[in-house]
Amino acid sequence: MKLWLDVDDLFVFARQSLRPSGIQRLTGEVYAALAQFESAEVGFVVHDSLEVGFKVIDWPEVQKAYHNLTLGHRLLQASNVQDSSQRRTTIVQHLLSRALRRPAQQKSIADSQSNAPDLRELATPGDVLCSLGAPWHHPCYSIPVSDLMRTTGSRFALLVHDLMPLLYREFFEVGRAPRFAPFMRAMLPIADVVMTNSRSTAKDVLRWTQSQGLLLKGTPQIIPIAHGFTRPPPAQLPEGLEPGSFVLFVSTIETRKNHWQAFRVWTRLLQDLPREGVPTLVFAGSVGWMVDDLMKAIESTNRLDGKLVLLHDADDATLCALYRACAFTLFTSYYEGWGLPVSDSLSFGKVCVASQAASIPEAGGEFCLYVDPDNTTGAYEVIRGLINSPRLLRDLEMRIASKFSPLPWSVTAKAIIQAVS
Repeated sequence: MKLWLDVDDLFVFARQSLRPSGIQRLTGEVYAALAQFESAEVGFVVHDSLEVGFKVIDWPEVQKAYHNLTLGHRLLQASNVQDSSQRRTTIVQHLLSRALRRPAQQKSIADSQSNAPDLRELATPGDVLCSLGAPWHHPCYSIPVSDLMRTTGSRFALLVHDLMPLLYREFFEVGRAPRFAPFMRAMLPIADVVMTNSRSTAKDVLRWTQSQGLLLKGTPQIIPIAHGFTRPPPAQLPEGLEPGSFVLFVSTIETRKNHWQAFRVWTRLLQDLPREGVPTLVFAGSVGWMVDDLMKAIESTNRLDGKLVLLHDADDATLCALYRACAFTLFTSYYEGWGLPVSDSLSFGKVCVASQAASIPEAGGEFCLYVDPDNTTGAYEVIRGLINSPRLLRDLEMRIASKFSPLPWSVTAKAIIQAVS
């Protein structure tokens, strides 16, 4: 058996974004771990130019695409000292340049692989085409997959990260994920192996497929997700931040992630405590959708008069520095398939005040302080307790140091191999 990994969506995302999302972060680390296996066991493919088949691609090309995302765009890190209009102009210009380069980049990935064989020429009975990412950008993905299965005797495996566009439509703008539902309806029934990143996601898959009258070929297999990411040497902290002086919230700023709650908590902390006793709140992540009111509130308060710092598109070296130097982290999302910022925080030995919703307690285990994402008063009490009790924070960090065992990405990779075998 050879495992063929469909990595096309990584290149699509890299053309449109400055930094990896959770899915690209997970897949990039898993691809790197799987690439350590013998080449006879693992290969990589992208969609051909007509999207009717798959072309083989070398690992260095995949590695480069992911590495470029981890670097981010250092120019935009200066956005914290620009006004919002300057920042928007810079981002639009950068993304426009990427869009203009898109045809050439697509050619370099698909058409330039013209000398590489079609996967149908290499795949043999028992081989597995595996999608670990977000292939729903392909308008008719089931057609080339079914064709490959029929003509070569290959099997198909799919990792489901979450079903948010189906179960929590209120967190998505109309038209943001139009292909997601058709994709899941078409692909889940034909997948020989369905994998999920958590027990919570597995339950969602079973409930939704049953509600749709869809039959799965087997029970979803839960894949253990590793902790942390490949760490470059840490950069210097952004200007104005000192070790221990700030609390870190790493996430795209979108309504589902619940940055509003953190903003309201900090507004109250600044009312109730001496200003010098309130740590700076750092939002590290790009601006997403449905957060216009939040961004206007941030602007109207002059970023809480300097107690709120926005860091858009920080590269991995900067993220390492932020995690290492923060007092603790926040992640109060309403729903996640897993919750990488929680496990990332623990991998750096940092306490996370995390949401009790969905899969997030699976990511944090016994090492987080959990809050109700709808209960801002409760979150305020927990966060204020950590700020006012350095001893409590130190004890929690000591528990992480003594009991928490980070899971390496090689374990995730081996679990995927085992699941599809």
